Amino acid sequence: MNILSLKDIKSILLIRFGSLGDVVLTTPVIDAIRKAYPKAYIAMLVGNKSADVVSADPRLDEIIIFDRDAKGMKSFKEMRKVKDLLKEREFDVSIDMQRKFRSAYMAYKGKVKCRIGYHQPNGFLCNIKVADKVNKHAIDRNLDLVKPLGIEGVIREPKMFISDEDREFAIDRLESKGLTPDEKTLGIFPGAGWRPRCWIPDRFAQIGDLAIKNHNAKVIIFGGPSEDDIVNDVAQNMKSQPILMKEKVTLRQLAGMIERCDVLLSNDTGPMHISTAMGTKTVALFGPGNHIKFQPIGEKHAIIRHDVPCSPCKQFTNKCKDNICMKLITVDEVWKAVNQKLI
Repeated sequence: MNILSLKDIKSILLIRFGSLGDVVLTTPVIDAIRKAYPKAYIAMLVGNKSADVVSADPRLDEIIIFDRDAKGMKSFKEMRKVKDLLKEREFDVSIDMQRKFRSAYMAYKGKVKCRIGYHQPNGFLCNIKVADKVNKHAIDRNLDLVKPLGIEGVIREPKMFISDEDREFAIDRLESKGLTPDEKTLGIFPGAGWRPRCWIPDRFAQIGDLAIKNHNAKVIIFGGPSEDDIVNDVAQNMKSQPILMKEKVTLRQLAGMIERCDVLLSNDTGPMHISTAMGTKTVALFGPGNHIKFQPIGEKHAIIRHDVPCSPCKQFTNKCKDNICMKLITVDEVWKAVNQKLI
């Protein structure tokens, strides 16, 4: 890197204001940067809805929140606010994992001296460009961006931090629903922001009943306020009574509850990534999503999917006629994976 000497780097800005899972998958970059530059001032520009993923991370000195949902004039004002803050901070380096014009523009107008980003599609505002045409894991794509700083051989597993208060909240909330500290616990997350990623509720229910029958486990069904229907559907199809956790909580409080589970069974969605980042054994079900880019990393996790010609799906709509990629996943193969993790 000839724009700025590596030894002169005193402040670094990380940029990723994507979805929940996207931000979780940047945490190996945070780890790599902090270890390489232990005395540097490290900030992260992150979207308002996903800021909780990194808000308790001790490796970061500052969280800069960007309202990525702002539209029209509000969006311009939001970008100007961030740009002015970046100019004030005088960052030496930015690592742009967002790959969007807005992120590159804010770093450019924020006078960041060395701007590392992807060559495609909006890298023209970066002065160090990294190729990004290979279909590989999102973590590895993110870590490609630290290589210009001379950083190699890093830890690939994501890690999320929560506070003691978050853990206490999680324990108290689950105990109030009947979960005692030593009980074996299976968490189930049957929802997803994109419904074609969802496995069949009745099959989730069968897995829950098998966990109770074979391991005397408690089963927690997680879901957000907009996923009442699918949470209730799974619960109503179970023969035994599960614990329902569908109240609105913070991402860190949710992480504390997932950490309490011995295993989480989940569709390809944000809480799946939280689970791996909290060290909970995870069984992930993939259909239309790109498993090469987003599957859990680490031997303690398992992924179940079937090859179909239309997967990964490119439409990102709810118009799939048969959802065959998820229907092909059987109860038997999922139970085999879950059972092995619960033993």
